[in-house]
Order: sequence, then C-alpha cells, then structure tokens
Amino acid sequence: MKNEKYKYVPKYPVQTLEKALDIIDYLKENSSLNGTTLNELSRELNMSKSGVHRLLDTLMAYDYVEKTEDSGTTYRLGWGLFHSGSIVPKQHGINNINYVPILEELSNKVKESINLDILNINEFETILICKIEYRNMIHVNSQVGDREPLYATGIGKIFLSDMSDEMLDKYFKEVEFKKLSPNTVIDREQLMKRLEEIRQRGYAIDDEELVTGMRCFAMPIRDYTGRIVSAVSVSGPVDRITDERIHNVLHPNLKEACDKISRFMGYYEEEE
Repeated sequence: MKNEKYKYVPKYPVQTLEKALDIIDYLKENSSLNGTTLNELSRELNMSKSGVHRLLDTLMAYDYVEKTEDSGTTYRLGWGLFHSGSIVPKQHGINNINYVPILEELSNKVKESINLDILNINEFETILICKIEYRNMIHVNSQVGDREPLYATGIGKIFLSDMSDEMLDKYFKEVEFKKLSPNTVIDREQLMKRLEEIRQRGYAIDDEELVTGMRCFAMPIRDYTGRIVSAVSVSGPVDRITDERIHNVLHPNLKEACDKISRFMGYYEEEE
C-alpha cells in the first residue's frame, strides 16, 4: 500500500485492488479539469502502462473513472464515486452505539464523569444527550435531557465559536443574558474575545461561570464538512479541574476521544 496516511494496514492485502485504489487516490489528490494522462499515472505510481490501462478500464465500468472529452488517454474521477460517497454521511451519524465506548474509555482514563451535548439552534441552548458517570466521584448535578445556556458553559461556547457573524448577531439580539454566578460573562465584547481564543486553541473552559465552585473543560466534535456537531466536556469541582490537570491529563485525552468520534463523522484535520 503506497498511501501512508491511512492508519489501518490490511491483514490480507489484494495487490490489484490496492493499485486500483492508488489510482483513485492519485486522481483525487491531483484533480484537474483537464484530467490526468495515462503516462503520468504510470510514471507517478510506478506501474506499467498496460496495467494502469486495464485498471482504468475496470473502474470506468463502475463509473468511478471517466475519460475526458476528446481524449483517449486522459482520465478523471467519475460520478459513480460521488453517488457512492454521498451515502456515507447517512451511515455515520451521532448515536450512542458509536460514541459511548469511546466516552467510557475516556472517563476511565481521566477518572471523571463525561458529558456529550448537541446544539438546539432554535432555542440557542445545549442539550445533554449522553452522560458517563465515573465511580466514587462527586458528580455534577446534571442528567440526560438537561438544557443549558451557551454563554455560560464550556460546551456552549464551543458552539458559539463555530457560528457565523450573522448568527452571532442574531444570538446577541434574541438571548437574555443573566448573571448565573459572579464569573458569568455577559458583556458582548468580552465574550467575543473569549470565542476568538477558543477558535485559536481548540477548547473552551467554563471557569465557575455557570455554578460557583465548578469548572468545565470542553472540546468539539466535527463532521465531514468541518462543522461542529457536538462537543464533549469534563466537569467537576475547581480543586479537581485545575489548570495543570487540564494541560497534562484532560486536554490530550479529550482530544484523542473527540478526534476518534470526528473521524467516524468523516472529519479529517488538515496537516499544517
């Protein structure tokens, strides 16, 4: 297998199939309106022209590859791949079969309870859809179905950070901001500064903004479009959710879990 970006290594590789997939990958990574020539595919993939031609001929039968107009030796991806790929998002939605084992593993690693929320955009609030309790811990008084404001929670600010300027304007016009604790941020300018920090660092913290004495650390889950569709958080007393523990324990483990779920949702983080 030539492409090293895929993590899984087949136990029983089929060389002909691998070569066909290498051709598809090359046409994807080197897309052009004019297509790619048979000579280029043969040269770049280190395959014989006759071998490449036979594979292309088979791929054309499935409409995964097509010849460009007025050309006998120039190829591009076909619509068959698009129609097959369009089914994938329907088979990779947010449901507990997919994320519960990952969140249970996360809870055991960080020894904290874990929440997963989605956004109720109509009411501008979060909805808790999964809660994994860690044994023998002081738990946050929350349960599945609970709804919380966006501006005062870690997960809520994750969702706010992904909104367009137009949607944020709508949010600030329609939502009544209340001081839920002495630390609650209700000033628009200050909150917008926090959102920019979240975009830069990739996580959010509720620093006793919803409940005095409680902190929350949250990170996003993205789908194949890059949009944030959910978020995961760890909440607990301030003496447990310390800055040091966030940096050394919570951040790396939450990122690993969120990356796994995001990958299932079709999100691939761009390499810098």
